[in-house]
Amino acid sequence: MEQLLLRAKNGDEQAIEQIVADYKGLVRSLANRFYLVGGDKDDLLQEGMLGLIYAINKYDEEKGAFPSFAQLCVLRQILNAVKRDSGVRQKPLANYVDLDAVAGMTDGINSPLESLLQKEYYEQIVCAAQAQLSPFERQVLKLFSEGYSYDDIAEKIHKSHKSVDGALQRARKKLLEHTN
Repeated sequence: MEQLLLRAKNGDEQAIEQIVADYKGLVRSLANRFYLVGGDKDDLLQEGMLGLIYAINKYDEEKGAFPSFAQLCVLRQILNAVKRDSGVRQKPLANYVDLDAVAGMTDGINSPLESLLQKEYYEQIVCAAQAQLSPFERQVLKLFSEGYSYDDIAEKIHKSHKSVDGALQRARKKLLEHTN
């Protein structure tokens, strides 16, 4: 292990890859213990990997065993990321909107032609639902289109989750066949 660490310190890519592969489980287990607001587990895993690279570069064999040092570095890097993320200075940016993403958006106003096409399509779907769907399928589809979840629909109409799912699947299939 000492030779591998020495090679990694000197920039040997294969040695670094070998150490990263050997310690990936440790990094993952430490990262899974924490939560990053607005991020995901991969963000913490990357932070942990940065801690591991730091450990490789700063390890001094005279001061202790590498596994302990690596664990400490990884843990500190992850904790710093969590603290950095939850800091008061970061709060204003927590819910930012990327102006480049907004630049291409329209203001939601449709042209008269788009409005007419949407109305015709809506009428076509309503007619197809009346003609093709059973009363139960129409009821479930109506509640689903109003934003109710499967569980809420099941509770509201006193049916099982499975029957709600089946009704929605049948309704989708019938409407797709009719509108295509």
